[in-house]
Amino acid sequence: MKSCVVRQKGLAAFRRSRRVGTLCGGIFVLFSFLGLSSLGLAEQRQAPLTIAVMDPLAAPLSCACVEGYAQRDYDKLAVFLQNRLGRKVTVLYVEALQRALPAKPGDRLDLIIGKRALAEYDAAECRLSIRPIATLTDKRGKTTLTGLFVVGRTDPAQRLSDLKGYRIIFGPKDSAEKHQAAMDALRQEGISVPQATEIAPDCNEAALRVLENEGRTRVAAVISSYAQPLLEGCGTIDPGALRVVGQTAAVPFVTVFATASVSAEDRSAILAALEAVRKDRALLKALESRAGFVPLRKESAPTSRQTEHSAPEASKHDRAPDRSAPANRVPAEPMIGSNKEWPQWRGPARNGLIDWLPKRLSPRPNMLWKKKLTGDGLAGIVGTEHVVIVSDRDDARQRDIFRCLDARTGRQLWQLSYSAPGDLDYGNSPRATPLIHDGRVYLLGAFGDLHCVRLDDGRVLWKRQLIREFRSELVTWGLTSSPLLVDGRLIVNPGAETASLVALEASTGKTVWRCPGFPSAYASFFVGEFGGRRQIVGYDQISLGGWDATTGKRLWSLIPPEEGDFNVPSPLRVGGQLLVASENNGTRLYGFRRDGTIIARPTAKNDDLLPDSTSPVVMDGKVYGCSGELFCLDLREALRTVWRAADRAFEDHVSILAGDSRLLIASADGELLLVDVSKGRYRLVSRLRVFDDEAGLLSHPALIGNRLYLRSKSSICCLELARD
Repeated sequence: MKSCVVRQKGLAAFRRSRRVGTLCGGIFVLFSFLGLSSLGLAEQRQAPLTIAVMDPLAAPLSCACVEGYAQRDYDKLAVFLQNRLGRKVTVLYVEALQRALPAKPGDRLDLIIGKRALAEYDAAECRLSIRPIATLTDKRGKTTLTGLFVVGRTDPAQRLSDLKGYRIIFGPKDSAEKHQAAMDALRQEGISVPQATEIAPDCNEAALRVLENEGRTRVAAVISSYAQPLLEGCGTIDPGALRVVGQTAAVPFVTVFATASVSAEDRSAILAALEAVRKDRALLKALESRAGFVPLRKESAPTSRQTEHSAPEASKHDRAPDRSAPANRVPAEPMIGSNKEWPQWRGPARNGLIDWLPKRLSPRPNMLWKKKLTGDGLAGIVGTEHVVIVSDRDDARQRDIFRCLDARTGRQLWQLSYSAPGDLDYGNSPRATPLIHDGRVYLLGAFGDLHCVRLDDGRVLWKRQLIREFRSELVTWGLTSSPLLVDGRLIVNPGAETASLVALEASTGKTVWRCPGFPSAYASFFVGEFGGRRQIVGYDQISLGGWDATTGKRLWSLIPPEEGDFNVPSPLRVGGQLLVASENNGTRLYGFRRDGTIIARPTAKNDDLLPDSTSPVVMDGKVYGCSGELFCLDLREALRTVWRAADRAFEDHVSILAGDSRLLIASADGELLLVDVSKGRYRLVSRLRVFDDEAGLLSHPALIGNRLYLRSKSSICCLELARD
């Protein structure tokens, strides 16, 4: 095995045998001085802004072994900031913060961009005062990383609990994911951590120690999640030589810090510039980021519009749980849907909860039919006993296509196709799940094209162009919220200033009411009664809110303490309370006042389950959700984590169906997992691979009777699940 890691003399002494945060490239300092002559600002009075970059995925601190990965170009960020701030920007690429400290009078260090734990550790050693102000999203939109427990290919361990009695190699203290978080994960599994721990200075060394001892002793190591593709791509290890058997809780990854030399006024200007990065597609690509930087403000000063809709401050009495759902009692179960049809997002009851799931999966897919599609798709599948609706895109990626297929054979019955040019992250196909009701199907594309068509023949009854007609600005990933039907009205969210949420007459498409507000978020809305008032609940770009179901008047809004949530997972009604989950604010349960407004302080909170895309389900008093691992939280005990399970399938997006004390989980890489949770613990009953090279299973499946419809990146199939 070859390795492109450069080990330079003296580094071990300098970092006390710690090779800091990078897999490829030696320690060095690269200065990039960006002059202002091209901007015509030669007489600039402000001092230059100096940034120390310690990101292990920055191009000068890594290598180009994996195409499109670990090649972040912070010089382009410097140019962007220089243009926005009107001052010179200097970038220093360093592996250790000590190398970036001012060396002589007049030198300064203003910002640090790097692994949070490492930057904080080094700053403490240098007695440098720093404060985190923003985090950088990766290509998947995450701002965190995890530690991965790895063993050799032939090792018998399959899960984290199997590592009892193993020799475990940790990372240094300045790598939270490989050190403290790893120890915490082991203790949760009942595995004791020795006082004298074995430390590897970097991921390369840890991986090589495992392979050198494979077959001779039971050994595992903890590596950083970002390092996994580099180990194979750089040739440090052979592909497949290591297996992941568990992972730690998520810890913050690339963070922007400001030093004491940055004034409050300058911090505000820098934050505004960093927030603007998300609108520059070229810069996002250069930074290998989905949504740029996410500010880390503990408290946000609300605008006047936010204040107008904000929930009042909760009194001491208000903060007590609603009598309808005491904290020591299980809130009433969500409605269980009958899976005789699958008419909308997440099934009959819009919550992923159904009345039947199989007791086991067959060893091989019992595939009734499979149909090739022309494009990828993110929208969920809907259907009845007779027909199935699936979204698609043409070969040229210029037209949306919705196909109606015979549920028993897969034969196409009709299609709706229309021009919808544009470019979005994650493709440009429809995201919103169609809605079937009363012989009609409502179809919404990512660029705002809304059609109501007859289910039997696809004839268009009416159509609207939401972005154009309501003059809204298309958000980063397009319109993704699935249409909702309430009392004969179709609820959609164009996200326009004068029409953030809109109700259309379902039969004609005419506007019934519109509510002003903020740009749209991505989660789907639902309707339920809270505090004795029937309301539509969901997100806009900055807040959670409730709207009167009849008039559309906004009743309340709630801005979470931590900014930057993408607001993708759908909220759920649990008895008279509201369950929400997001990647920066965790999983929370909220109560309501008698006037239908939310109580700002949650009745319960869990910081383990932090999903960025997977919507949780509630069954038998437990919350099940996924964020790197599968979690079970107890509603009886203030959302206490009952158990967590690691599996490669849980490391990406999954769709979860629940019923009969079982979970059916569809993973992004094309697998089905059937999990029994009846005994209050995780038990994997069976798993079944459905798709291989054409995976990318991001579309929510549909279960109609015992037929499961799944959409991969390039096809849709129908599986027959075994009846008991």
